[in-house]
This record gives sequence, C-alpha cells and structure tokens, in this order.
Amino acid sequence: MVAASALHPPAGRPGTVARQALLDGLAESLAARLVLIVAPAGWGKTSLLRDWWLAARDSGAAWLSVGERDNDPARFWSGVIAALGTVAPGTGAEALEALTAHGALALEWVETLLLDDLASMSRRITLVIDDFHLINSLEVRAGFEFLVEHMPPTLSLVVAARCDPELPLARLRARGELAEVRADQLRFSQEEAERLLNQTLGLALPSDEIHALWQRTEGWAAGLYLSGLSLRGHKDGHTAGLISALAGDDRHIFDYLATEVLAGLPPRIRAFLLRTAVLGRFCAPLCDAVTSSVGSQDLLDEIEHCQLFLIPLDNARRWYRYHALFAEALRHELDRAEPGLALLLHRRASA
Repeated sequence: MVAASALHPPAGRPGTVARQALLDGLAESLAARLVLIVAPAGWGKTSLLRDWWLAARDSGAAWLSVGERDNDPARFWSGVIAALGTVAPGTGAEALEALTAHGALALEWVETLLLDDLASMSRRITLVIDDFHLINSLEVRAGFEFLVEHMPPTLSLVVAARCDPELPLARLRARGELAEVRADQLRFSQEEAERLLNQTLGLALPSDEIHALWQRTEGWAAGLYLSGLSLRGHKDGHTAGLISALAGDDRHIFDYLATEVLAGLPPRIRAFLLRTAVLGRFCAPLCDAVTSSVGSQDLLDEIEHCQLFLIPLDNARRWYRYHALFAEALRHELDRAEPGLALLLHRRASA
C-alpha cells in the first residue's frame, strides 16, 4: 500500500512567491530525458515543483514523494507504479502483480515489465520524484538507473534531490538528454526577496535593507524567510541594525541548519565542516594543514556532491568557500562543541 500523501506535493505556505521565469524554464526543459533539480536544503526545490505540478497535472504529471522507507525495492517500485496510475490508470499493473506475487524474485524484471507498459501508452507522462537523496539502496538505485537508460519517449522524469543521484549524468549531459536546475538558478532575485519579505511576511522594509538582507543570505530562500521571521516585531526603524548583525547563529537560521543539514551527517564530514569553517576560502592542502590530516580532497568532493552549501570558486574545483550564513553557523557550533579549538585552527591556517 502507498500512502495517498506520497502521491501529492506537500501544501505550500500562504503567499508563496511565484517564480514564473523558473516555471517557464522547467516547462521547456521537459523535452529532456531527465530533468534534475539539485540544491541544498531550503532552496525552494519542492516549492518550485509543486507550483509546476499544480499547473501541469491535467496534462499528465504524476507525483511521488519518497522517504527512507522507500529504500525497500518492492516499496519503491510500488510507489512509482501508484504514482503513474494517478494519471494513467492501469499503468504498471502487470509489474505490480508480479511484484505482489513473487516479491524479491520479481525485482529483476519489474523494471522491464513497467517499461514495456509505458512504451505502449498513447500519451506522454511526466513523473516527478521528490527527495530522491533519501534513496541510498544500491538495489533501488540500480533499478532506477536501468529505468533512466531505457525509458521510452512516452515518459519523462523530473527528480529533485539535495545531492546528485548516482546516475550516468555525464553521459546524459553529453547526449543533450539532461536538463539541470541548481542553486544558482534557484537563488532568489532581489525583486523576489522583496515580494517574500514585504508582501508575504508584511515587513515593509525599504529597498536598501532588502538589498542588504538579500546579499547577506545570498538569495537562499529559507535564509530569507527565516531572517524575515527574526525581523518581525521590529518595524520601528531598528531593522537596519538587526540586518547588519544577522549571522548564522540567529536562532531561526541555526535551528534550521542544525536540524536539516548538520543532523545525521557522518562524524568525519561534520568534524571536517566545523574545522574548515574558520577559513574564508580554502583548497585541499590548506584543509589538510588546518585539520592536521590527509584526504581533504576526497572530503571536499563528497561535500560538493552532497550539496552542503559548498561554493566552488573556480572551474578546476581547487578553491572553495562555504555559504556565509552556513559558515557562521558552523563556527558557532564549533565554539559550542569544542571551546578554544578555533584559535588552534587559525594558528595552523596562519602557518
């Protein structure tokens, strides 16, 4: 059984900022075999997809939100079939019957049965899968890769995740079969920030303060919203000072990052983030020196893959920096968890 809530996007907040340019670009990109929307937490991936899905569901758009329990292959493929069935009833019925009757024995050919069914459809279906980063089962990933590689023209896929899925992205990109939306495209413009802060949150901030807050958050949607919450109740001319003092240790921002980003990270990744956060910009040898260890390049590659607010500063992937608010939150957590260590890290960096 598949929960009905998994077959619809989560409800949006009242007054959500419509992002028409992104919606138009997403509609145009659906000619690709795979549309990939990848960005860290809070960049508006699900909100964008929800707005698109609400406008496109009458034309054959199906939705599936996946979770950690969907790392069971039978559960994952049952969800895919159920989602497709919301726009094309009966699709995947033979695959589902085989899965129900034979369980694990059928997993090797469920994808093939489903693909045969999709190929015979008279119209095109778009399947949206949200939160795909929660899928870590090698078996599910392998089956999904098979689906992507062999999908017929009657199916297009839109996948949203916090990190790149383990798919042949370079090959799809070279073939022109991959469309991508990443943090740079999801970044709020200053005009969108003004609509969010003044219209949605009712702050009535002047343009110079909007600009300062937009720069401070680097267009990060959740950062703008959470900063706006911190400014509520301060409409008496003192907001400029609050904006200039806004940092990653603001309780709304820190709690969000601690819950949505830092919680659950492997200890080695978390320790590396905290120790390298003292650096304004960094490369692998500098990180090795500061952390007094080796292997920083592999960790940087993993952090970049996981979209942990790491911003490349060149195309060679040599120099990086963290998002400003994320770095400040990391430094705040470092001072809290390991008081006094920052001084030693600065000395190593200086040396």
